[in-house]
Amino acid sequence: MPDHNAMPASLNDNLYRNVAFASILWFCLTFIVVHIVRDDLSLWRQTLSIYAVGPAGWLLTTGFYSVAITQLLIAYRLFQWRQTAGDLLVVTLLVLAAVGTVLVAIFPYTIKTPHNIGAAMHLILFPLFLWLHVWLHRHDVLWTFSVVMAALSTAALLLLIWNGETDYNLGTSAMAQKAEIFVIALWLLVYTWRSPTLRPVARSG
Repeated sequence: MPDHNAMPASLNDNLYRNVAFASILWFCLTFIVVHIVRDDLSLWRQTLSIYAVGPAGWLLTTGFYSVAITQLLIAYRLFQWRQTAGDLLVVTLLVLAAVGTVLVAIFPYTIKTPHNIGAAMHLILFPLFLWLHVWLHRHDVLWTFSVVMAALSTAALLLLIWNGETDYNLGTSAMAQKAEIFVIALWLLVYTWRSPTLRPVARSG
């Protein structure tokens, strides 16, 4: 079987990678900016959704869309190089997580039902995507990193579930939510930067 990972990246490959990386980087920048601008809110006690309403809220909303763009581009690349039915499930989980992010962007936290559905889709399905991804691609050069990110995102998710609250101003919920979002963004940043063609890169040997 030819080693497709050794093939040079085409112009389209580089374009996908650059757009995906720029999109998640934009989200990270909007995350930082809104926390600086909204000094009336507490980093420790307000969930990220609150920052999307009010001054500079539109900026964070564009960041949410950017997360979805990165996830959809990665899903598209994984779909192109699918080999098993498991790979299709990986793609499906990532696409649904991206759809959840879009719902969060469209519906602010004040419109609770669709917003909460979108947030749940993203925060639950992305860790599942990561676990299945690392299970199916154990020779990926980012395997160890992905396992750590899967474990951390799952721990944050379990803390949210254990908290069992819907109050957006609870400190435990806020920090667990932001911790999981941070982990997800970090994985997307590293994955898009490390893999020139957005495909799982195999270890040599």
